[in-house]
Amino acid sequence: MDRPVEHSASSRTVVAKGMIFVGVATLLGNGTAYLLSMVSARILDPADFGALGALLGLLVIVATLGISTQALTARRVSTASATDREDVEGQAIRLSIFTAFAILIGALILSWPISVIFAIPILAVFTGVASLGFVVIGSAAMGIAQGREEHIKLSIAFIANTACRAFGGIIGVVVFQSVTGVGFGVLIGCAVGAAIAHQLISPKTFSSKLKDGIGIEFGHIAHALIVLFTLTNIDVLLARVFLTEDLSGEYSVGVLLAKIAFFLPNAIIIVLFPKMSGGDSHRALYIATALTTMVGVVITLASVFAGDMIISILGGSQYTDLGGEAWLFALEGSAFALVQVLLYARLAAQDRKAVLAVWGALAVLAVIVVGWRHNSVAEIVTSVVAVSLGLTVVGFILDRKQADKVDLPIEIAE
Repeated sequence: MDRPVEHSASSRTVVAKGMIFVGVATLLGNGTAYLLSMVSARILDPADFGALGALLGLLVIVATLGISTQALTARRVSTASATDREDVEGQAIRLSIFTAFAILIGALILSWPISVIFAIPILAVFTGVASLGFVVIGSAAMGIAQGREEHIKLSIAFIANTACRAFGGIIGVVVFQSVTGVGFGVLIGCAVGAAIAHQLISPKTFSSKLKDGIGIEFGHIAHALIVLFTLTNIDVLLARVFLTEDLSGEYSVGVLLAKIAFFLPNAIIIVLFPKMSGGDSHRALYIATALTTMVGVVITLASVFAGDMIISILGGSQYTDLGGEAWLFALEGSAFALVQVLLYARLAAQDRKAVLAVWGALAVLAVIVVGWRHNSVAEIVTSVVAVSLGLTVVGFILDRKQADKVDLPIEIAE
């Protein structure tokens, strides 16, 4: 066996093992996150659960800073030379600490207006947002493992971060039976999870300064992903504003299914993103797109035939009226998962124009819902589905145009 063939087989083995380890980790980790929502839906009344749904939607948007840190770190570590890698990793940790302090300051400033606008307890907003500072630090550590392709350490860290956060929130809602209790529990859980991830992957890793344009690159990645995650979460915030409190609680249960469809294929992009940053970007993108599509089709079809049962499992029997619309939430999340794959491919290629399409979709959705379709759960979710599918088509067209400009030999992708 010659050297290129050996390298090809080794690369495929790393990807396959990574899919298994990270796939199991994301299932377990995200499963605990959904468990938090499922427990809360049974303890809180619909009005309070609507407030929690809005808070969690807001936190997902801000948590994009953590995802951005991980993506930036993974790309830089995977492309760094052996002599530069230690310094690159140290810069990532330093950047995450600065970002964590910025999040804390933002929580102090913005908690009150957010509390008033969305009718969420102010302490719940502050503790929830402040917890994301720890998420960013843990994400930097995970980005280091992702860039090194140390999938076992990455998987353990992912489970630690998500499980500690979820179980902290569950303890909070069980003990205090309030949205504020969830906030305090999540804050403590995120601190524990970040400590575990940092100690496992990057103990004593630090850099005395930031350089090589890392701040500018982080800004571009954060901008792109914040817009994407705002788009994927703005519907639950709009539902909180325009629907009754009980209906917003019902919408929050539907969003749980959308988030399952969105995050279920996460292992695919996590494992393949470092390869998108190298010479095998197009092959990696094709594989990621195909696998993500398969997952989306399965979960959407399952929601068509078993929508009532799925909604009952997620939110309880009081929300079974939502069963007929379950497949719409599943389709929404699946379409956004494809959009995420396409956007990550452009970020790996350092294409800074791709975010314009996401901005356009966000503007269109806001205009449609605010100005017209906001009188029922069905009106809002069908609007989101239409926009998400449209953006998916636009994303494929834009990527196809980019692919036509670069002709990489298929051997590189092995």
